[in-house]
This record gives sequence, C-alpha cells and structure tokens, in this order.
Amino acid sequence: MQITMAGFLFLLLAVNSIMALRLRDRKRTDIIRHLRNMTLGVAGIIVPEMVILLTKDRQIAYCAFTFYYIAFSWYAMMIFRFSVNYSGYKLFKSYQSPFLWIAMIESAALIWAMFSERFFTITHARWYEHVYWISRGFSMLYVFGIVSGLALIGAVVVLIIAASQSARIYRPRYSGVAVIIAVMAVSSVYSQVRQQPLLVQVICFAFCEMVIVYMAVYYAPRKLNQRAMQFVADKLNDGIVLYDDEHQLQFVTAGYSDAVGLKGMQGIDNEGMYWTKAISEANVENAWNGRVMSIVRDDGTYYYEIQHRALDEDGKLIGSVYWIRNVTESIKNYGEMVRRANFDELTGIYNEAHFHEMARKVLDENPDTDFVMTCSSVEKFRVFKELFGQEKYDDYLIRTAESLRTGLVHIPNCKYGRIGEADFYIMMPKEAFDPQQFLDAIDGVAKAYSTNNFSLIVKAGVCEITEPSQDMLAICNKASMACDTIKGDYGKQIMWFDESIQKESRLRERYNAELSKAIEHGEIQIYLQPQVDKEGKVIGAEALARWVHREDGLIPPAHFIPFFEMNGRITELDICIWRQACEKLREWKEKGRDDLHISVNISAKDLYALDIYEHYVSLVKEYGIEAKNLKLEITESAIINDLKQHVQLVERLQEAGFEVEMDDFGSAYSSFNMLKDICVDVLKIDMKFLGDTENEERSHAILKSIVDLAGELHMKTIAEGVETEEQLEFLKGVGCDIYQGYYFSKPMPVADFEAKYL
Repeated sequence: MQITMAGFLFLLLAVNSIMALRLRDRKRTDIIRHLRNMTLGVAGIIVPEMVILLTKDRQIAYCAFTFYYIAFSWYAMMIFRFSVNYSGYKLFKSYQSPFLWIAMIESAALIWAMFSERFFTITHARWYEHVYWISRGFSMLYVFGIVSGLALIGAVVVLIIAASQSARIYRPRYSGVAVIIAVMAVSSVYSQVRQQPLLVQVICFAFCEMVIVYMAVYYAPRKLNQRAMQFVADKLNDGIVLYDDEHQLQFVTAGYSDAVGLKGMQGIDNEGMYWTKAISEANVENAWNGRVMSIVRDDGTYYYEIQHRALDEDGKLIGSVYWIRNVTESIKNYGEMVRRANFDELTGIYNEAHFHEMARKVLDENPDTDFVMTCSSVEKFRVFKELFGQEKYDDYLIRTAESLRTGLVHIPNCKYGRIGEADFYIMMPKEAFDPQQFLDAIDGVAKAYSTNNFSLIVKAGVCEITEPSQDMLAICNKASMACDTIKGDYGKQIMWFDESIQKESRLRERYNAELSKAIEHGEIQIYLQPQVDKEGKVIGAEALARWVHREDGLIPPAHFIPFFEMNGRITELDICIWRQACEKLREWKEKGRDDLHISVNISAKDLYALDIYEHYVSLVKEYGIEAKNLKLEITESAIINDLKQHVQLVERLQEAGFEVEMDDFGSAYSSFNMLKDICVDVLKIDMKFLGDTENEERSHAILKSIVDLAGELHMKTIAEGVETEEQLEFLKGVGCDIYQGYYFSKPMPVADFEAKYL
C-alpha cells in the first residue's frame, strides 16, 4: 500500500512539475512568480512524504519529517506572500515579512534538533489496516505549527478583505482562492488533531495547489472576462441575442426586450425565429451589415438597425448572433434633425451653412443669370435688446424672416438666410432686385418697433455677383462690407459694393496691423479744439485723436476710429490719447497755466475693458496734475447698457475730483429719462442734432429747454459744432456756458494751439 501511495504522490509531483514548467511560458508577473514558488514548495512537501512512505529506517524517516516541517513552514509563508500580491496589496518587501524570518528561524531550529528529537518524535501507527510513520509533536513544534497556521489564516483574511472591497464582478476572483486556502488550513489542523499520517495533508495540499493555479491563471481571468462582457452587454440599450445551431437560446442581454418592444423576456425563442425570417425576407447576407429595415409589428411600424452573423467553425454552423438596435425614434425625428442642421432655430429660414450651400447650388445651375447678394443689418441692435428685451428682439427677427418668406416666394432662384445675430442675406437674380422695394420691405418691419425715444434703423449692402465661381463667404463679405460702410451715416440706408469699399476695408486692416507700432513711434497724436466761455476766453480744449502716418500723412479719424471701435482696439488708442493729454496738462501746470483743462473721450469698449476709476486716479497721480483739469466725456450710448453700474462709476469719479461730461446729449435714445438717474457735471450738445430740420423755430425751442433744464439740475452746457456767428449769438441768448466748433477753430496740432492761445 505504501508503494502505491508513493507512486500516487510521484504522479502528483509530476503534474505539479508540469504546471511549474507551463507557468514559465506565461508572461512573467509577480503573481506567476509566486505561483511557481508555491509549486516548488509543494514539491518540497511531497518528496519528504514519499521518503517517509518508502523507508523503514527510523532515522531516515525522522530526517524526512524534519524536512517536511521545514518545507511546510516555507510553503505557508509563500501562500501568504502570494495572497497579498494577488489581492493587490503592498504591505512590505519580502525580506520584511515576519513569516520569512520565522520560517528561517524554524528551519534552523529543526535542523539543529534533527538528531536530538527536541521538537517531535515519530512512531509507527496503524491507519486503515496499514502501518505508517506518524509524528508526535512537543510544545515547541506546536508553536511553529501555530505560526504556519496563522500564515494560512492571514492569507484567507487578506483575500476576504480584497473580495469585500471589490466590485461584485471581481469577488469570485478572491473568494474562490480564499476558500481553497481555508481548506488547506482546516486539513492541516484536522490531521494534527486526529494524528493522521502526513499522507492525507500532502495529498490535500497538492490538489489544492493545482486548484489555486487553475483558479488564478485560467478560471478566474476567463470567468472575469465573461462576466465583464455580460456586464457590458447588459448595460447596452441594444439587444444582443445568441442562438446555437438548433436555434436554442444561449445568451441574451437585458436590453433586448426594450430594443424590440417586448414585455419581459417571454417569447424570445420565437423572436429569434422572427428575426431569421425578417432578415431572410429582406435578403440580408450572413455578415455584419448594419442595415436599417422597416418592420410592421402588431402595434405599429418600427425601424431596426440589424446586424446578424452566422457563426461557423471548420465550415460547420455552430450558432448565430443578432445585434438589434431600435432606431424608430431616430428615423421618425430625421426630419427634425435635418431642419436643425440646415435652418435657423429661431426664424426657421436657412442658417449660414445651408444658405451658402443652396446659394452656391443656384449659381452653379444658372451660369447665364446675373445675381446680386444683399446684406441687411440692424444698427446698434444691442441697444435695442437692452431697451426692449430679448423677447421683443426675437419677435423682430421672426417677423423679418416671415416678411422675407412671403415677399420673396414669387421670385425664382431666390435664397435667403440669417447669418450672425442680426444680419439677413438674400441672393436673387439681378433683374428681380428693386432697391426701393427692398428698402420699403425692411423698413416696414423696422418701423413697427420704433418709438418716440428710439428708431430701429436697418442698413443694407448690395453686391453684384460678377464672379460666380468665387467662394460664397467672400461674396457675402462684400455685401457685409458695403453695409458696414454706412453704419452711423444717417443720410444713407443702402450701399452698393465697389472696389473702393474693398480697398478701404483692406486699408483698415492695414491700419489695424500698424496701430501698435504707430503708438510706439508717436504717430498717434492729440489735436486740440478750443473751448470758449461767454466772454470769448479759451478755457480749455477737447483732445481728439489724429494719426500722422509716416507714409500716408494725416489720416482722417473717420478712416480708423469707427473700425477700432468695432474690433475693440479703440481702448489702446484711447489710453494713448489720455496719457498725451495728461502729459500736456503737466507741462501747462509747470508753466503756471493750470487754469486750462483738457477733455478726453471714454468709449463704450473702455468701460468694459478697463477699471476706469483706477486708471484715471493712477494717471493724475502719475503725472502730478489736478483731477479737475482732466475732464471726462462719456456718451449716452456707452452707459445705457448697464446704467446702474455706470451711475456708481460717475459718482466715484466725481468724488475723486473729476468733472464728467455727457457727450452728444440728445442724440441717443432716452436722454431726458436718463437725467433722473445719472448726475453728470456737463451736458454736451451737438448742434447737428437740431440742424437737420426745416422747422428752425421748434429746434431753437428744444435747445433752449435743454439749456434751461441743465441749469435747473445744476449742470453746465457745452455746445459743439458751432459754425456761425448767428448760432453763437443764439446760444449766448439761451444761456449756454461753453462753445466749441469751427467758428472758433478746427482741431489743431498742440504746438499751433499753444502758439495761438497760450
């Protein structure tokens, strides 16, 4: 019997050795390394037991028992190290492990006591009618056994903790190995308590070792992959169903019922046959195809994207899989998707991309027809939104689009769309374009939104398409450039594009590129226009920007200031002018002329790009001038967008000693209404505002009322644009305080101003 058991152990040793060799072929990781060490540890247990079974010599048997206990101690330590690494913990390095040192001490002690029998003794015992060597341990051996048992228990605890802290899908990976190690620990204790031969424990350990290798290397990863795939598949809203060669259901995702409109999982077998029939009727090949088909079911028509594949091995059918996605909602909403992709969501007419596409198509299909492109744009639309709200602004855009839709429907090959926030583009045959009808149409909508305090003004640019092959964006830009050139010009509402406009646009772009260097090289200069009191004495001047270009000479401000206001670079220009004004005030102060002031302009962009209060306080401190000598001009349109915040800004500036002037009073939108909220020091009135009328008597009455109102509110008044002696005498008669205009002088270089007035 002993020879038979020894042969069985040899077989286990061979299997164990084969596993160790197979592990060598796998990718070398810490887990594989620990498993190989464990297989060697099992070999260290099996070999001594084979010697014990085959020997009759007591001393040889005793030595074999000693090596068994040594091997068991090391094996327990290896199991603990494997469990820690397998669980992903990094408790300590191998040489820091307490079980390692205990195993070393135990090995040394057992070898030292090998011939003295201080730790255990051995004897023959009958077990199932056969005589075997068994050991009877003394107290010290039991201490060592307890430590080895703790290593096994520690391994189980580590694996249980890892399982409890892992996602449910990963728990079998740890719990399965923990159960096997627990069996090994119980087997060890049971064998010692019942004083059974080591054979039972060795066989148990050998089998458990093989199971651990299988679980860790083969079963757990494969099972984990399957569970992960099932988990992912179940999370899909699509339906995936797998059948074998006899069309028996093998696998189905949780989303299948929702995808195909079933209640629960009932009838899935029949569903499989249903899809087979549906696909065959649709002549779908047995390959992944992604075809969308329409299928009539009991409760209506559904659309499915079906992917089907017949699975075969060596040319023999082994099953089939269906991936079914319900795209009914997407198909039914296709029209809405197209609309959103091609049409402006608010107005329902073409958006930019689709307008370009359709206009290009018309040009290509009608090469012998002359076309024009128009661009109409609301002037100062942001002010309109601020005054009347987003809802009314949207209503204006909707009504404009509706006007285009009804007014242009009879014109063939006419396309129109909304581009940007407030721009409408129309392309139509040139022969169908009537400028006056076009203006009447856009004015008809705009006038409905004008009030006593605000006029909604729409400008239009027209470009004749002379190069149909040109990029559509370039064609639209030409119409837009023509429109932009007349913004701010109240005398023009429509402009045809010509080469001079494009030339001017390019010139502006050039000036934009050169601005920074112009400031650095001193090309941006202040010109001063004198301001005169009632006695005719010059009391100060307004600082106006002029560009003395190194190549082009003096550039009119109208050629660059509006452009810089649009692109936001007006702030760079303004800061340059402010600093020059402060520098000149310092020179005058040093010459004893601190009775003179200079007024500078603050644009709307400055209010948002800068901390105006801090900037001006810093300027007067830097140049050592008085705040009252640097007067600040702010337009109504600049402050109306955020009146509450700007009222606070004006109050802070006045507290710091600055005088604040409201420029172009009466030219904006709710001038008199603003005076109850914002308390400026000076109202600056442009004579042009009242000059564009045939009823001179009424305009004089209005101007007199403004001057009287300013006096009642303890504000001074400045009249700018004074050009005749008659105007001057009238202004003196109504009580205006300060005068400025060509009657006294045009804006002039600083040197000329100083030579004439200082």
